[in-house]
Amino acid sequence: MSSEILNYLQPYNPLSIEAKEITFPMQPKGTPYSLLVIPDDNIEEVMEDTLDDYDSLTDYVDQQLALLQQMDVLDTFRTLVSHQLLDTDLAEQAKSIQHMNWASLYEMYSRLWEGHAWLDERLIPYQVDSLWPDFHAASEPTDQWITLPLPDSREYIAPLMVPMGGFNECPAPILQASLFQYWHQQYKAIPIIVNESIWILQASIRPVTDEEALLLAQEHFMFCSYVLESFESIGQYATYLQKQEFWYFWWD
Repeated sequence: MSSEILNYLQPYNPLSIEAKEITFPMQPKGTPYSLLVIPDDNIEEVMEDTLDDYDSLTDYVDQQLALLQQMDVLDTFRTLVSHQLLDTDLAEQAKSIQHMNWASLYEMYSRLWEGHAWLDERLIPYQVDSLWPDFHAASEPTDQWITLPLPDSREYIAPLMVPMGGFNECPAPILQASLFQYWHQQYKAIPIIVNESIWILQASIRPVTDEEALLLAQEHFMFCSYVLESFESIGQYATYLQKQEFWYFWWD
């Protein structure tokens, strides 16, 4: 599987590396950023299906990047919530989402979790030892991983270079890239690890005020509800974001 993914990524100078040589956390600050790609059959399949209608990966990236530059981040969140409402009791209300402001949009999304303790916005201390999954154990059959240099100041295009997701609850690559671009502008957040169901970002800037931290936590929750599975509430997750630089998104 690594060889096929490497072949797709050739225009961007990927490097195959022994999995056993990687330790986590892995990206020193101040160094050029590379994305660690943990390959598997699912990533290969998504890349193959995605690129089926394009001449090459660079063709796909260029066309998607042109679309990305026209996207508004609020519209991205509207699209995410609209998808979440499908097949729920709130599906009929999805028609009004395109005119909602942020506050109304988050209130609508919160209704999917009505009564859940996750919605508690009180900022309380967190007790999370580590959010790092055991990649080596999870990827035991794959002894070759890939490092992929990311373009300076445009690291947010990583989901276009390594398209994953786009089905079930995991957003499409261009929606991922839209939010990564937004968070890069706000927090210098850089994608550093990807596998079939995970993105990990490293943020050089952390939210300063409680209000800013809570807003960022809400954005993460709307992008990937699983971010709260290691926390008691969104308020506790906001406290985590004020103290930690690594953001861990995963989809079941």
